[in-house]
Parts: sequence; C-alpha cells; structure tokens
Amino acid sequence: MLSSAVVTGSALLDVGFNLSFSTHSKGQAMTFELDFGDGSDPISGTEFGIILHHTYETGGIYVATLLVVDEDGISDTDSLTITVDEQGPEVGIKIGNTAPDFTGHTTDGGEINLSDYRGQVVLLEFWGAWCRACQDSMPHLDDLVTVYSDQGLVAIIVSTDIDEQDAIDFLASRGFTQFISVWEPGGKNGNPIDLLYNVTIYPRTFIVDRQGVIRWVGHPLSLTGAMLEFLL
Repeated sequence: MLSSAVVTGSALLDVGFNLSFSTHSKGQAMTFELDFGDGSDPISGTEFGIILHHTYETGGIYVATLLVVDEDGISDTDSLTITVDEQGPEVGIKIGNTAPDFTGHTTDGGEINLSDYRGQVVLLEFWGAWCRACQDSMPHLDDLVTVYSDQGLVAIIVSTDIDEQDAIDFLASRGFTQFISVWEPGGKNGNPIDLLYNVTIYPRTFIVDRQGVIRWVGHPLSLTGAMLEFLL
C-alpha cells in the first residue's frame, strides 16, 4: 500500500511517500520500485520502513506507482494520485477527491460547515440510532477520538434518524460527548448530507485529510489508529 500525508498543494510540492504499509502475508523479503509519475527516475530498494520524499516542480496531476515483488517473483502494485494545483483535486466522494462541502445543523442547536475543519483530519460518520451495527461501532470511534483529538482528529457524525431526539437520546445514554453530532430531516437515504455522499450502507465512514481530500472510506470497525496516525 502506497500512502502519503500530503497529496495536493502548490508547486514546489514535497511529498513523502510511506512504504511501511506494504507487508508480505508470509513474511517474505520484497523489493520495490517507486515511479513518481512525473518523468523522473524511479527509486528501487528493499527497505519498506521508510518515507521517500519527492518534489513535484510543476503543476499537474501525477500518478505515483509502487511495484512490489517478492522472492517468488509474485508482484503487486498500488498507486496514489498527486495533484499539484492550488485548487486541489476535483470534488467527489471517491478516495482522492476533495470532499463535498456541506452545512449541517448540530443537535445542540448550532451549525457547522465541513470546510470549517480544513487543517484537521475529519472522521465523517453516517449512522443512526435505529442501526444496531452503528451502535456497536460507536465505542470504537469514541476511543479513536479520545486518543487522537489532541493531534487534530475531529469526528462529525451525521444521524440518519427520522426523529432528531432519537440521536440525542442515544448519545446521551452512552455518554458520547466528543462527537460533533449533526442531524438534518429526511432520515435514511433522505437527508441532504446523506444524499450528497450517496450513502446507502450504514454505518459508513469517510476520512478527510487536513487538505480536505478523502483518504479512506469503509466500515468504522475497519478503521485503525495506524491509518489515522500517518495523516495526523
């Protein structure tokens, strides 16, 4: 797996590519070749516990590609799109897109915009008190916020409950006070934020990096501290 804390910005853009997520299931030694996608010479090696820095000197969209080969000659690849542009990647809901901005009303009577949290890593969670799997995953998310909030992690949880009070009562009954709780009318598959992110499976988590780019999408119980630490 190829990762970087920075995937967009203005030239000259220094990107640190993290190779440490590339591991072999049987513990075999591996070699790698990292092509930065800008016409410069690739880098090869055998040490994966490192961060390789590369500077992108001109604007453009570049696809960096990591090729990994084990002792048996079996290979695998991963890629990462680097956008050298002040505007950043196009807006969308896929990994590598700039996360769509939205305005949400909080269950304590306030109002937020996603863009208010640029510069922080945002855990954006779609859930509902009606959803047992959502209930089961909330303690895990609460633990992550407890550990990483001081490093810049913020959790925005978007309720898909028909009744706002159901979300309020659930969070209060479990003592979850660290989340920014958002509710909009419409319920499951009906509230405007849910529709904006095209969420049809619950719970659903999006991780948005400090630059506003979506870096991970999946089930919250699959989200690990290691995934967050590199972005933080």
